[in-house]
Amino acid sequence: MWRSVRWSVATLLVGTLATSYGVAGATTAPKIQARQVAAGGYFSCALLTVGSVQCWGYNQDDENGNGSTRNSVRPQLVSNLEKVTAISAGWESACALETSARVYCWGSDSFGQLGNGKDEPKGRPQPVPGLKGVLRISVGGYSACALTSSRTVECWGSGTDGQLGDKLTKSSPKPVPVEGIGAIQSISVGFGHACAVRSDGALFCWGDDASGDLGIDSTYTESAPVQVPISHVEQVAAGGSHTCALVRTGAVYCWGDNGYGQLGTGSKDRQVPVPVRVRGLPAAVAITAGENQTCALLQQGVLRCWGDNLFGQLGDGNDVSSSLPRVVHDLARSQQVAAGGSHTCALLAVGTIECWGYGYFGQLGDGRVTNAKLPVPVVLK
Repeated sequence: MWRSVRWSVATLLVGTLATSYGVAGATTAPKIQARQVAAGGYFSCALLTVGSVQCWGYNQDDENGNGSTRNSVRPQLVSNLEKVTAISAGWESACALETSARVYCWGSDSFGQLGNGKDEPKGRPQPVPGLKGVLRISVGGYSACALTSSRTVECWGSGTDGQLGDKLTKSSPKPVPVEGIGAIQSISVGFGHACAVRSDGALFCWGDDASGDLGIDSTYTESAPVQVPISHVEQVAAGGSHTCALVRTGAVYCWGDNGYGQLGTGSKDRQVPVPVRVRGLPAAVAITAGENQTCALLQQGVLRCWGDNLFGQLGDGNDVSSSLPRVVHDLARSQQVAAGGSHTCALLAVGTIECWGYGYFGQLGDGRVTNAKLPVPVVLK
């Protein structure tokens, strides 16, 4: 991804499927239900309850995983995946975790981000060799990481900014271990950096720190994990050049680039290299960081987003950026949120998905190639 469009996906499913979706008052569940949504650079993906995956939007690098390079304004079935438990989307690639605890990736492989050691694009999902017992996956700009059952982290892809955490600054088309961080419970990969939450709530980040992405009051690249001065962390979300953490109390802290107000502090400072609390945000249960926008899922399924809004990616009906959280309109009850390049998607309570923001490549999944300042329903098939 180029420097002006950077992001990562950090999502967390909460609650269980309920009985209302889309427009308030609807009570009939759709025949096709999703249980997770992932937003990439210019494409999006959904994991269905039956275990299959559908993707839509930009497809010039095989992001839709169906062997074609034609963009799609509606979801397309990803080939060769039937028993998927989790998905993650990056800039030009995506990965899926199957019930066998194996990881399959597809899309661009320009920096080895597919993890198969071949540095070549694969239109259909290919397994990542050598990875076993994987619990979670996260795909960022041009790299990806996996959390294993032994609570260790392995990363692959671009490593020029130290984002593989192996004390080197070179890329690897095969997974390499991240060392020195102990037993990990969750991970998130951004454009040029990555972070991991240890089981005791300590937070570690590594990689590009040019905008204060690592939260350690410096701007130097760190090719090995460094501890962020924040405790009791429940979830981390690594974005384009900023990072946010959800702590045990439900408060959210952010740091890094703040040119669009994506740190939620009420100002648009160029950068803030240490954690600062998001203002005016009730207790959150999940967070996600996009290129230059951030969102939080609150109790009762309410979504609030802040930061860049040029294409309507805050979902509040206008295109004015905000340095304070705004409520996403016209969503009855959200269960999960995923922020991509310049668009955002939410999984609603009974398995429907709605997206908003930049839609020129069809990444909103509603059959059109236009932006949306308010959520529009994805047409799953």
